[in-house]
Amino acid sequence: MLYPPIPLKQDLLSLLHLHLTWYPLMGPQDAYKLLYQGIMGPEHLVATQQEFTRRLQAEFDGLLPDRDGRLFETVRPDDLLFRLNLRPYKAIHNSVDALISPLLQTSRSFHGDVTELSSAWAELIRLVERGELSLFAISEVRRLHRLLKKEDFPAVHHTEVYRQAYQPAYRLISAKLIQDLMSHASS
Repeated sequence: MLYPPIPLKQDLLSLLHLHLTWYPLMGPQDAYKLLYQGIMGPEHLVATQQEFTRRLQAEFDGLLPDRDGRLFETVRPDDLLFRLNLRPYKAIHNSVDALISPLLQTSRSFHGDVTELSSAWAELIRLVERGELSLFAISEVRRLHRLLKKEDFPAVHHTEVYRQAYQPAYRLISAKLIQDLMSHASS
């Protein structure tokens, strides 16, 4: 399934502001990761279903449930792809079994485009330069841009500040699969 391009400027700005509301310590690298996920999809290669399941189960087992957390967070302005936060999911469901199929389907259905990613990143830079996204220092954004461009816009990890503050534990899921996941998970 090929997802439509992310609409730029206002929609992108709204998405970034939404995530900054949730995660005020988000830095430019974390914003890039958000763009990457929304355009390129899950960055983790899935070698086999068994390996995917083993890794997910190991992470899930080590998490404390969080009844107050957001279960889903959009990573695209058009709401076609979401982060499924594992801690709130664990508070509702004590097993990852229902997650395996929709998460694998999501990872197999995404065919991202580096050109679109670089365009979205360029729009983020313009938003920072114009002061519409003033939380990020332009010097830091430009430094990151040079690194990203040199590596042809790779997948990145969240910053240490973000990881320490928010302890992210999520997987990406297609919006089309959420209702089916929730009906299977509750049965």
